[in-house]
Amino acid sequence: MRDPALLPLAWRLAQRELRSGLRGFGVFLACLFLGVFAIAAIGSFSAAAHRGLLADARALLGGDLEIELHQRELIPEQRRSLGTRGEISEVVELRTMARVADGDRRALVELKAVDDAYPLYGALESLPPAGVAALDRVENGAFGALVEATLLQRLGVEVGATLEVGAARLRIVGVLTREPDRTLGAFSLGPRLLIGPAGLAATGLIQPGSLVNYAYRLRLPAGTDAAKVKTELQDSFPAAGWRVRTWEEAAPRVRRFLDRMTLNLTLVGLCALLVGGLGVAGAVRGYLDGKVVNIATMKCLGASGRTIFTGYLLQVLMLAALGAGFGVAAGATFPAVAVWLAGDRLPIPVQLGIYPLPLATAALFGLLISLVFSLQALGSARRIPPALLFRGYSGEERPAAGNGVRAAIVATATCLALLAVFSSSDKRLALWFIVGAVACFALFRGLALLVIAAARRSRRPRHPGLRLALANIHRPGSPAGSAIFSLGLGLTALVIVALVQANLTRLVTETVPAEAPAFFVLDLQPAQVAPFEALVAGLPGVTRHDLFPTLRGRIVAIAGTPVEQAAIAPGVQWAVHGDRYLSYSGVLPPGTELTAGSWWPADYSGPPLLSLTADLAKGFGVKVGDTLTVNVLGRNITATIASLRNVDWSTLQLNFALLFSPGVLEAAPHSSIATVYVPPAGEEAVFRAVTDRFPNVSMIGVREVLANVEGTLERIAVAFRAMAAVALLCGFLVLGGAVSADQHRRLRDAVIFKVCGATRGDLLIAFGAEFLLLGLAAGAIAALVGSLAAWAIVAGPMSAPFKLAPLTLLLTLVAGLSLTLFLGLAGTWRALGQRPAPWLREE
Repeated sequence: MRDPALLPLAWRLAQRELRSGLRGFGVFLACLFLGVFAIAAIGSFSAAAHRGLLADARALLGGDLEIELHQRELIPEQRRSLGTRGEISEVVELRTMARVADGDRRALVELKAVDDAYPLYGALESLPPAGVAALDRVENGAFGALVEATLLQRLGVEVGATLEVGAARLRIVGVLTREPDRTLGAFSLGPRLLIGPAGLAATGLIQPGSLVNYAYRLRLPAGTDAAKVKTELQDSFPAAGWRVRTWEEAAPRVRRFLDRMTLNLTLVGLCALLVGGLGVAGAVRGYLDGKVVNIATMKCLGASGRTIFTGYLLQVLMLAALGAGFGVAAGATFPAVAVWLAGDRLPIPVQLGIYPLPLATAALFGLLISLVFSLQALGSARRIPPALLFRGYSGEERPAAGNGVRAAIVATATCLALLAVFSSSDKRLALWFIVGAVACFALFRGLALLVIAAARRSRRPRHPGLRLALANIHRPGSPAGSAIFSLGLGLTALVIVALVQANLTRLVTETVPAEAPAFFVLDLQPAQVAPFEALVAGLPGVTRHDLFPTLRGRIVAIAGTPVEQAAIAPGVQWAVHGDRYLSYSGVLPPGTELTAGSWWPADYSGPPLLSLTADLAKGFGVKVGDTLTVNVLGRNITATIASLRNVDWSTLQLNFALLFSPGVLEAAPHSSIATVYVPPAGEEAVFRAVTDRFPNVSMIGVREVLANVEGTLERIAVAFRAMAAVALLCGFLVLGGAVSADQHRRLRDAVIFKVCGATRGDLLIAFGAEFLLLGLAAGAIAALVGSLAAWAIVAGPMSAPFKLAPLTLLLTLVAGLSLTLFLGLAGTWRALGQRPAPWLREE
């Protein structure tokens, strides 16, 4: 850079080279566009969703501050304290059964009772419009209710119909179209049924120990610091056992879900961009191969290697900026397109706009990828002497790029890795991705070389077409290495996503239903336990039922250390986020294996003891003899860990992570939860018998829940399959570019073969067999590596049994073979019809 004329000369060179157009850079631009678009689209949508959540945070929470309690209300002193600080709205939620008043149809619903102050923020919308005041209006002995459209479909009723919930009659006055405080984070087992306080009181569902949630939302005066009010409330009532959230903490599960999905999809998108980097390398190398005479002439006229290197580097950077710019522009519009296509079906608010940070990150990824994969070819062209260039720039004669260029490649790759780490919300996962990407590149490059070496050493077939196909795979300048590498990597990403999803779906639809109960029965009151057991024991088809007393509590200290200060493994953080279901038992639950400690006697009556699942104990860093403090209904109970258990949650058998010894929780208000095992043919009869006898209970059909889980897995997998498809598409673009760069050689070979007597059919067999073998090699490598990676994911972090999906692998091989064959023949079709005469005249 000491020469002051270097940059002007290099800039003029880049400009003049670009005057001839973008011929030869189609694959370069397409690969960069796809990779940058994928990363920019994911980042923009995530930023728009986060901004939407923040903009609607008060509406999502229902106020500036929310106090949440389970199974109990605020005491008068606490409510008075809240009332002095702002406007209060009380919301009560529980699950129950709703039935048609004049029929036998019934369904599980998410019941929500709201007062006249609801909503403090946002708007409640329905068709026809009906405000909260309409909910407590009584007509013909029925209170008003708003329902989701799915409930009308399930019960086969319309607006104006009358439902029975508990002891109350409810008249449907409208269909809910917007509930401002309901988000993706709200796990739903049934459609919403919205009523008023008077309607809730009429149902008679609220009993001591009922599984009911109370939420008290507070609207603070303008300018009040919600975080300060939260601290004051916690200091004033340290033993309240409530959960307090400010508007800035609204929808934390949605935020965590978005962060995790964004990170995972971005890494898959980066994988696509890395695959596209091979297309960048091939395009730059092929372009420079076509510029041999130009470079030689400039060197003879006095141009230095540095000038040539800088000129073509500027050209690459300008083209990279063009491809990345189009990708960024398309990615920036993705949130608007998603909102336009999905509309109200999006479960989270999205605030449209241009978000510079994810767009700049995506563009920088694209530019760095362009540099990493083009510097080698640029450095190699710079070091070739003019005499050799005039003789022809063949692949085997291309010299090394030089130490300076190698250092630049390492530095650029390091910048790329650092960008991936620092732009990630999970630095550890990003580091593992980098390690995995390097390992994959080394593995696939090695496998591609092995395939080429195997083709070189294999026995020569008798058929001339097959013999030519094998020769084309290992000859100098063959696209086989890039094709196997890029296609194998893209197909592997697709195999991993498909196999992981197939195993999770199988776990839900095959393994679990064979062992799972048919129903969970919630909210059985103490006086109903004996009649319930007598009823189900006499129902035909019922093979088994289990029943446990249950209530909710929050873990507040681990081995004497408050959970806020305790070191808890990420995999079990869920256990300290909010209240957990817990129970007590004198006997060890069936199907449970003790791994440490011992079970207490059935008639135990000493100090509080606790049995904890082994995974929680490991994540908490505790052992037998340590203590755990749980807040139950506002009272802290410290129990000694007496045993650790292994529980197979996949069977859906009734069990609890925390089981107390007898004599600790019996006096607390609680209800019971039960499971009923019955074949599918007897489910309807059991469902009707139990809900007729106990209208207050909630019966959750396991099959319906599993269907919802399967649907959720499918929706998530669609996004990952789309990203894997982008990686695969980049792989096919790399193949197309490699074939296009090799076209001149194929034209020459076709002419020579035709002069020697070969027909178009002979050439078609030879070229077709070559690409068929390449596709088969790429598909086989993808099937093997993808299966091993999917097994590691399923059996490792997911701790689930892995089963190979032969159909998925077969489809992968077919896709690899078909598309490779199609693209390969499409790229060489011109060679099949080439007439020998024009080429012979040129020679």
